[in-house]
Amino acid sequence: MLCQRCQQRPASVHVTQVINNEKREVHLCDQCARENEEIAFNNPFGMISPFHISNFLTGFLGKDVGYQVKPQEPAMMPECTACGMTYEQFTRSGKLGCANCYHVFNNTLESVLKRIHGTTYHNGKLPKRKGGMIKAKREIGTLKSKLMKAVQAEEFEQAAQLRDQIRELEMQLKEEE
Repeated sequence: MLCQRCQQRPASVHVTQVINNEKREVHLCDQCARENEEIAFNNPFGMISPFHISNFLTGFLGKDVGYQVKPQEPAMMPECTACGMTYEQFTRSGKLGCANCYHVFNNTLESVLKRIHGTTYHNGKLPKRKGGMIKAKREIGTLKSKLMKAVQAEEFEQAAQLRDQIRELEMQLKEEE
């Protein structure tokens, strides 16, 4: 595939944007990608490097894109007690300073992760052989928490249905073992 801009060199940078359910694809060579201001990121050293991961992450934090994160008062901004990193430093670099930063910036990270991945819970991959058992165990856990809520809300018909589903899944697990 040739570069859409110069039509001479092979395209090595492929960008897909979805804005308001409208998909736009751009295929550029390295040189045209560096010249294109829409997709090139500036690194702290003044050189243009397409797609540096820390710049990509800071884009999700609202820096240098079409929207901005609502600025907080300087006194309200959290600071890591272990390494001293501030929220402003985090948004500039896109990197956390230490493990404690995950706890300090938890609220901000949660919204960013939801924006990137759609969820904050990591499911991971399931092995093909035992994946069915793991899914069933997860489902049982979910159903048990729903059962507790139904009992507390005194929705006994729903609780009975949930109890039966749990028993069914537990029987399936015993058969598979």
